[in-house]
Formats: sequence, structure tokens, C-alpha cells
Amino acid sequence: MVTRKQILEMLAAGEIDVNRATEMLGEVRGEIREGYDPTPPEPPVPPLPATPPAPPRADRQRGRWLHIHVSDLQTGRNRVKVNVPLGLVQFGFKIGAHFASEVDDHMMKSVMEALRSEEVTGTLVEVEDEDDNERVHIFVD
Repeated sequence: MVTRKQILEMLAAGEIDVNRATEMLGEVRGEIREGYDPTPPEPPVPPLPATPPAPPRADRQRGRWLHIHVSDLQTGRNRVKVNVPLGLVQFGFKIGAHFASEVDDHMMKSVMEALRSEEVTGTLVEVEDEDDNERVHIFVD
């Protein structure tokens, strides 16, 4: 019996043409279908895991992300998609505060406290710019 790989290798080497390769692949598929049982086996039912205790607050924060998505208004296709762990956002704020005079320590701390609070989830900002045909969506999860 010829395998699919062998048929494709013969086609790549120029030993057979596309039509013959198609015929041969159909024959191979027919052989596979004859012995094929379409009924999937029943998966074993895994035991229910024990419910772990809630992680400490610091661990829950590590799993949170800030998402910044910029998409085309008409097609919805992504132009920019940035996902940043909140811990890294805090680091970036600290560095950015040195270069932006309008960002003071109090403002930076206020924003980070709001982001770290568990009440702040979901959409923070959503803007549609019709002139640039862009939608900006910033959210936390």
C-alpha cells in the first residue's frame, strides 16, 4: 500500500502528475474509510478535582491583564493588539513617569491602585475615530 507521504513525494519529484496524485490519494482515502469507525470512543470521565483555596490577593493580580486593541471600524480586523500583564504595566508607568512631566507620582499611584482593585474589570476606554477609521478598546481582565 502506498502512503499519502509517498504519493506527495512522487508528485514533488515529478514522477506523477497532479491528476494521478489525486486519483492515488482518493484510493488511499477509500482504504482508510473502509476500516474507519466514525463512532468516537467514549472518553473516560475524570474525577472532579478538589476545589483549591482562593489564591492570595497578590497571586490573583499576577493573572490580570491590560488589553489594548485597535481595529478597523469597517472590517473589524485588528490593526494593533497588545496584551500586557498588570505587573508590567506598573513597571512601564514607573519608567514613563520619568519621561512625561505631566505624570506625577500621585497620578501614577492612583491609576495603578484602580487597575489593581478587583472591582476594575472589563472595558476602561472604548473610542471610535471615524476620521482614521479606527476603534480603540482598552480593557482589563
